[in-house]
Amino acid sequence: MICAGCAAAPKPAPVQLPDAPAWLAPVPAPALKVGMDARVALARTYTALALANGRLDQGRQWYGEVQSSFEANSRGRTP
Repeated sequence: MICAGCAAAPKPAPVQLPDAPAWLAPVPAPALKVGMDARVALARTYTALALANGRLDQGRQWYGEVQSSFEANSRGRTP
């Protein structure tokens, strides 16, 4: 009888998150060719790495906001 009250409680609605933002797309590796100036190749690689790390930072911030929103909603508050 004690558990019967829990079984009758309304179930929470399933959560449907939106698709990931476009800025979370993978950063393509730069096209490097044999004989290419090493400074150009390094600059392209550095640029791709900087772009990828920037997206990782943005993704981490976005996830933190989503996490905070879920925590706030689980306590019955809105963010």
